[in-house]
Amino acid sequence: MATSSPRLRAVSQPPPARTPRTTRPPRTDVVSQVRAALQPKNRLATALGALLGGGVPVATYVLSHREVTADAPLYAQIPAWLVLGGLLFSALTVTQWGRAAFGSGWKALGFTVLLEGVLTCSATPWLSAGALVYLVAINAAATGVRLSNGERT
Repeated sequence: MATSSPRLRAVSQPPPARTPRTTRPPRTDVVSQVRAALQPKNRLATALGALLGGGVPVATYVLSHREVTADAPLYAQIPAWLVLGGLLFSALTVTQWGRAAFGSGWKALGFTVLLEGVLTCSATPWLSAGALVYLVAINAAATGVRLSNGERT
């Protein structure tokens, strides 16, 4: 009679607890934002971003070139106050984009002042129209990405 060693039974261990899936924060560099805005799943958010974010520079351009006059002081004109609001709205987004694009807060500030200033003050139509195109694109894409990421704007 042969003695056998006792057989050990493997006790099954409970499966490791699943760690909650962490989502990476959205990338904030300019190229990633443009790619995100152009993805098919983000088309609606980008379209809404174009309306919400891109409409402000258009309104600012029209108000500053058509409705603000030299006949009265600026502080007494409602369109001038609306232009100021549009510039503030756009400048914050453009500065964030400039910082991401240029890697420098000072360059971002210069870029923002130049674009917003040319948009509102330039008497050269093609120059102010070019600034308008830049500002519409930046504000539309940034707002679209924020909407697609579910961020508050």
